[in-house]
Amino acid sequence: MKKMIKMLACTALGLTVLCAQAQTVEKKAASGVAKGEGYVSKGLKSAGFDNQDLYGELGLSLLSYKIASYGISSHPVMIRAIAGYDFHRNLALEAMLGLGLGGSTGVGYYGSGYNVSAGTMIGAYAKPRITLGDMELFGRVGLTNTSSSVRGYAGTDGGASFSYGAGLRYMTQWAAMGNRNVSINADYMSYYSGSGLKYTGLTVGAGLQF
Repeated sequence: MKKMIKMLACTALGLTVLCAQAQTVEKKAASGVAKGEGYVSKGLKSAGFDNQDLYGELGLSLLSYKIASYGISSHPVMIRAIAGYDFHRNLALEAMLGLGLGGSTGVGYYGSGYNVSAGTMIGAYAKPRITLGDMELFGRVGLTNTSSSVRGYAGTDGGASFSYGAGLRYMTQWAAMGNRNVSINADYMSYYSGSGLKYTGLTVGAGLQF
């Protein structure tokens, strides 16, 4: 009986310590987020901007990579992050970063095998848009630099290109990270077109308004 009481006491003590540590970590995380927001807010205000017009998005992209003359067709996967700023109710500016998660293999017209792996994408866009209630319809035009690894093919596999696309964003009633509005979005983009190569993609994701 005494052993059981000791075990229960130790368990209770351990749970108390763990709860205290969890609360400490949570407070530190909240403090870190608050400090980070303070630095961002000060930086934006010093440049004449408002952090309330800042937003971020994270999405998963299913890409289509095609070199028609060689019969190369692949569907690599990419995770895409966007940081945007609302300059006007009908216009935003965005910076994009895409990181490849996986690729696929196949055989071209001439019997040679290939393996396409999504690389890194970096882009800058103007985003004209129309708001209809909680729904936003938008276009994107800008420049994107794409890179990918194509083993078994010696031609061009990417570079800088004019990029464009269209999509929609819906502002939900959900909130996260300090009652920030959560949005869901989807778009179709042409990231690269040239030298016989076409690089397009469909992305679905979610975002936060800061």
